[in-house]
Amino acid sequence: MSDVSQEAWGRGYKLNVMFLCMHNSCRSQMADGWMRRLCEVAGVPIGVASAGIKDSREIKRGAIVVMAEVGIDLSQATSHALSSYSSDVFDVVVSCCACGDHLSGELETWRHRTLFFDWNLDGPEKLDPGDLSVYRRVRDETHEKCADLLALLEAFLQDQVQLRLQDEGRALNR
Repeated sequence: MSDVSQEAWGRGYKLNVMFLCMHNSCRSQMADGWMRRLCEVAGVPIGVASAGIKDSREIKRGAIVVMAEVGIDLSQATSHALSSYSSDVFDVVVSCCACGDHLSGELETWRHRTLFFDWNLDGPEKLDPGDLSVYRRVRDETHEKCADLLALLEAFLQDQVQLRLQDEGRALNR
């Protein structure tokens, strides 16, 4: 089972992705878990973290349960406040819950990273009828979005390598 309790981001990665939610207790945690899993399987060196714009909270039990169903362990994951991170380390920022509008003041720099996405995923803790069906739907939607994001980032990394090789080739021809 994949464990998301360890830090997996920083300057040692080619790109770093930050997943945001208001409290880092559900959707951003699921996205963090999926992206780490997908990067690991694909062998792509992309760093991944998640945080909450407001105070951190306990991870939602429904998120832990439905992610365990697909082999991703959120049971030891902890919620983090966005203010504990530096935006300059992250290239990609994904707002999982349309919380991008709350990035103001000192947090405004997060909206101006290389890539910023607002996925506006439903909040399962508010919509789930008690059978985890909404948690599962949001989990699966998050998986699809993370897979699409990874494909985009892989293409971006490939383009960067090609540009670097072209530049080096031009330098050698001088």
